[in-house]
Amino acid sequence: MLRLDKSGGGRRPTVDLSQIELQDDATYEEQPIQIVDRKVKILRNKEIPSVLVKWQFHGDEELTWELESYMREHFPYLFDSGS
Repeated sequence: MLRLDKSGGGRRPTVDLSQIELQDDATYEEQPIQIVDRKVKILRNKEIPSVLVKWQFHGDEELTWELESYMREHFPYLFDSGS
């Protein structure tokens, strides 16, 4: 669901709260649902693998690049399909 931002005329994403289980402090935990892409940034003597993540309750325009090591540690089920 998107709405227009009155201040800049740009699009600002909104979340349908009826689909989210809020905690007592009115926050919710983001859950990744899919690894969309993978890239390795090469520095002088170091390689940094990253993955492009699709998040629950967010559209395709809100994908984020995350460190692969962090995602493997915290969300190993995303890599179980033989990646």
